[in-house]
Amino acid sequence: MIMQMDDGASFERENELNLPHTQEDISMHILTGLILLMTFQTGFASDTPEATLEQYFGVLTGQDFSGISQLMDTESMMNLKTIMDDAIGYQANHGVYRLQRRIFGRKVSMSDVSAATADFYLESLAGEILEAARAQHLVVDDRVILGHIDETEDLVHIVARLNMHQDDTRGSDVLVYTLIREEDGWKLKFPATIKQMLTVIETSARRIH
Repeated sequence: MIMQMDDGASFERENELNLPHTQEDISMHILTGLILLMTFQTGFASDTPEATLEQYFGVLTGQDFSGISQLMDTESMMNLKTIMDDAIGYQANHGVYRLQRRIFGRKVSMSDVSAATADFYLESLAGEILEAARAQHLVVDDRVILGHIDETEDLVHIVARLNMHQDDTRGSDVLVYTLIREEDGWKLKFPATIKQMLTVIETSARRIH
């Protein structure tokens, strides 16, 4: 089966990987894509887009994602902070604290929410998704780079196939990774799957009844 993604990449499976929804109704496809981003070890942006992406691929089987934010671009991280603050604030204004308890583990003050960093939000969401994927025995096996597009000298797109398995079921994703040059090196922009996750969180937060 081949599915067209909104970033132009296709999604192909030899067999369906039966993954459950998360508590915010994240689809199986989003969860599969997210686990590819959540298993980071500490990383730093590099001088070339390929080197940054190699850090990304090189730790797909790791379990420490404490440095994930250092590989993400500034705009994506700023958007994450805004979306999470707004969603938590909207619920709090209506006396609902589901998202607070999900992210912080308890009800907190809005000053605590304001003080929370994008790094904190990303690592919190990463831990949630990684835990769900571990429970389903989803493992990334290897990757193949299929193409490289230089849109500008500061913006590139790299196409890769990621092969994975869940118990005896095997599948693959063909994904487009966008990287942007910042002052301290090349950074990854959030993939479409992360953007979709944030959209789900944003819309779900407003379903307060």
